[in-house]
Amino acid sequence: VKRMLARRSALRFIRVTAVKRLALNLLVVFLVNSESAAQQVPLPILAKTEKVKIGYPSRGITVLPLRIAQIKGFFKEEGLEPEIIQMRAGVIITALTTGDIDYGAALDSLVRASARGQPLKGLVSFVNKPMHYLVSRAEFSSVRELRGKTLAISSFGSTEQNTTNAILRAHGLEPDRKDVLIVALGDSPVRLEALKRGIVDATVILIPHVIVARNLGFKVLAHAGDFIELSTPGLGTNDKLFRDRPDQVKRVVKAAVRGLLFLRHNRDESVRIMTEWLALDKDIAGQAYDMGLKSFSEDGSPSEKGLLTSIQLEQERAGVKKDIPISKVFDLGILQEVLRELKR
Repeated sequence: VKRMLARRSALRFIRVTAVKRLALNLLVVFLVNSESAAQQVPLPILAKTEKVKIGYPSRGITVLPLRIAQIKGFFKEEGLEPEIIQMRAGVIITALTTGDIDYGAALDSLVRASARGQPLKGLVSFVNKPMHYLVSRAEFSSVRELRGKTLAISSFGSTEQNTTNAILRAHGLEPDRKDVLIVALGDSPVRLEALKRGIVDATVILIPHVIVARNLGFKVLAHAGDFIELSTPGLGTNDKLFRDRPDQVKRVVKAAVRGLLFLRHNRDESVRIMTEWLALDKDIAGQAYDMGLKSFSEDGSPSEKGLLTSIQLEQERAGVKKDIPISKVFDLGILQEVLRELKR
């Protein structure tokens, strides 16, 4: 009996060992074949993203399409890694000209610089009617009452100065005659604080700051969009990049236009992004969205009248009489190609 049990145990051991050896051999064959297959079919290598520098004049709803394109990954999907940098409009123009940045969002300033001969080109427009509002202390009830008073803007030579001038002239005040003392104090929040402290009597500020001002009891006297049409902001670049890197330019335009279209058709998510980026409460962000929507371009196309206004303003400033075609300051070709692709 003992011999029989010993023989059965030995047979069981042999069978188990044989099964283990067979499994080991199969594993070796699998690994060899897998390694061979891996060598024959290499894994895809992710393309490197291109870094692009984009300058924008001030943080606000007017450049929200850029932030949306960044947050929603539209730039990334185009193989781009944007560095979005805040700088004054004049600095943007200089940096574009020297090549220190690749793209600029101060479209009106860019168009005017191009009209006076700088090698720059507009590519896409975010806003076709200015979102600037003239706000004053509560004791003023009309723009005309600001004669002899102090009014704050962001900077001299800016789009805001042109929209301010348009409002004043529409109400019989001539800024060149110093009917109103205009001072440059920086971004909308800084100017609103100056208004609170009584340092200035009025200021021109953007959405959503005009809503905050109204809630604080200040008087909203005028909307610049009722008196002047301008394509600003948007995106533009220098002629060298436009000529040498058309593929990159197209991808930047496509990402930006997708950001704009997303903003127009996705209120709740756009308001959420605005709330976080501009540090607004949800109610004010929602009002800002509704207030500003009518000023945004439908699809990135500029206002022809707005571009002609920018050109005319520069001609008047420089005393130039010769005609400057829109094609000199703004390229529609890449934008139209992008829009055709997005409709497919």
